[in-house]
Amino acid sequence: MNWKFSTASELFARLDESGLDLPAYLLARESFYAGKTEMELREEIARRIRVTKAALDRGIREPQVSFSGMTQGGAAKLAHSESWPVEDDLFRRALTYALAINEVNACGGKVVAFPTAGSCGIAPGLLWAYRDARDAALGPDHPRFQDAFIVASAVGMLIAARATLAGAAGGCQAECGAAAAMAAAGLAWLLGEDERGSLDAAALALKNTLGLVCDPIAGLVEVPCTKRNAFMAAEALTAVCLKRAGISSVIPFDEVLGAMKMIGDSMPSTLKESAEGGLAATPTGLSYWEKIK
Repeated sequence: MNWKFSTASELFARLDESGLDLPAYLLARESFYAGKTEMELREEIARRIRVTKAALDRGIREPQVSFSGMTQGGAAKLAHSESWPVEDDLFRRALTYALAINEVNACGGKVVAFPTAGSCGIAPGLLWAYRDARDAALGPDHPRFQDAFIVASAVGMLIAARATLAGAAGGCQAECGAAAAMAAAGLAWLLGEDERGSLDAAALALKNTLGLVCDPIAGLVEVPCTKRNAFMAAEALTAVCLKRAGISSVIPFDEVLGAMKMIGDSMPSTLKESAEGGLAATPTGLSYWEKIK
C-alpha cells in the first residue's frame, strides 16, 4: 500500500486506492511505520485524549495563575460567569475548555501539543465541548471520538508538510490557525462529514487566520496565546456551522496551504515569535519584560 502523501489531493488518492476511510488509513499507516497494532495505537490515542481532559478539568477546577501574572484564572471565571450573552451549551463549553487547557500550559502543566503548546486547547477543547454538550456516549475509548482526533491530526500533518506548524516560521496562523483548522475538521467528522467535507471545513477555518502574527509578550506563551485559544475554538465552530449548512470554501484546502506558506514567508521576523513586534513591543508588553527580568 502507498503510504506517501503531502497534499490533500494525494491523501484523497491514497484513500481511493486503499478503499479505507481517513482514520482507518492513518491507523494502518502508523501501524506500518511504528510496528504497532491498531489496538496499541488506539490505546495510546486514548491516553493522550485523557491528558487533554485532565488539563481541561484542572484549568476549570483550579484557577491558573502564572509566574508572570499575565494568566489569572480566566477559564474558571468563564466557567462560572452568569453574564453570557449567547446561551448555547456547546459554544460556552468550547470557549471555556479551550481556554482552560491552554492556561494549564501557560502555568507549566501537562498538555498535548495539538499541534503546538501555544495552541493546545483549541482542538481538544472543541471536541470535548461537543462530547459534553451533545453526546455523552463519546469518550477517550470510543472509536468515533478517537477518529475525530485522528482526522484533526491529518490536517496538522498536511499543514506541516506544505507550510509550517511553527510560529517562529509562519506566525500564529501556523499555530492557532492550524489548530482551528484541525478542530473544524475533527468536529465536522463527528457530525458526519466525509474526508473531503472535513478538510473543506478546515479550509474555511484556516482562511480566516491567514496573516495572524505571533507576538507573545515577553516571549512567553501567554498573551495573546491563551485567550486566542478561546477565540479560535469559536472560529472552528463557525466553520463547521457553515459547512453543515452546505457552504463550502471557494479556495481548496491545498491552495489555502499554499497561501499560508507564502504569507508566512513574507512576514517580518519581528512578527514570528521573536517578541520584537506587535503586542510585545507595546509599552505594556515591554513592561512585562522588565518585570520578569
